[in-house]
Formats: sequence, C-alpha cells, structure tokens
Amino acid sequence: KAIAYFESKGYKIGWNWYETLNESHAKAFTVAKAMNLDVLKDIGDMVQKAVKEGITERDFIKALEPTLKAKGWWGKTVDENGKEVQLGSPYRLKNIYRNNLQSAYMAGRYKAFMENADDRPYWQYTAVLDAATRPAHAQLHGKVFRYDDPFWDTFFPPSDWGCRCRV
Repeated sequence: KAIAYFESKGYKIGWNWYETLNESHAKAFTVAKAMNLDVLKDIGDMVQKAVKEGITERDFIKALEPTLKAKGWWGKTVDENGKEVQLGSPYRLKNIYRNNLQSAYMAGRYKAFMENADDRPYWQYTAVLDAATRPAHAQLHGKVFRYDDPFWDTFFPPSDWGCRCRV
C-alpha cells in the first residue's frame, strides 16, 4: 500500500515547500528548490526505490549525491532576493528520505486501517517520546479516537515536517 501510494503521485515543481501544502503533497512529489523536472524525477525515483526495496538512508544519499552534483543541484546558491539557500546536501537528502518514506508508510497504514475500520474502529496516536519529539505530539501520545473522528483529518501522522509518530 505504501508503494502504491508513492507510485500514484505526480510531480510538482516549486521553490518553497509551502507552494504545495496539504492536499497537493498527498498527490504530488515535490522537493523545495528542485526547479528542474529531471532533478526532481531523479530524487523521486530514488525515493520510490527506497520504498520498494527498503534501501537504507546511507545508500539513498550515496546513490543520489553524484547524480545531483553532476546536474548542478548541490551546495548553496543565492535566490532572487540575494539570500543564500541550500540545494542538495547530505542533510537535505536525509530529510527527503525520512519524510517521504514516513509519508508513504503512513498512507499505506491509513488505507489498511480504513479497510478494517468496521472491526477496529478505535485508533491510538503513538509518539516516539524522545528528546526530538515535539511537545504537542507528546501530549497526544496514547490518545484514542474513533477512525471517523475529525481529529484524524488533521493529526493522522505525519502531521508535521519530520514527524515520526504513528497510529
């Protein structure tokens, strides 16, 4: 289900992450500042491979770095306002890897949960509860709501950038 979710997405080019907020992220793969479809597809293809084959974060970065460097999407550049911005870097690739895999896996879980909602109508929010957990997510840990509660419209993980929570 995670693979099917990721494969169903199209591509959306955008300079800033907020250009494709909410529903658009569910339907399109995007990477901020990847303004060339060729670069975006290279990253998207590698995310898809990671979801399908379970490649590690290290192998994901190792495979993409030379390709992105060769295409000029690496290091820092200056935007139209003269502000320095980061293109490709190991840190960005790590974030792309983690956030997209988490989104795909949770989309797959959501579909499976919905298919079984008649037998298991109550879902529990689970946070990681370590030093990196947002306080708002920690407060939700252990809370239980019916599958059709409006809570899940907003808080089904990942509900924020870098969210590691699950249901």
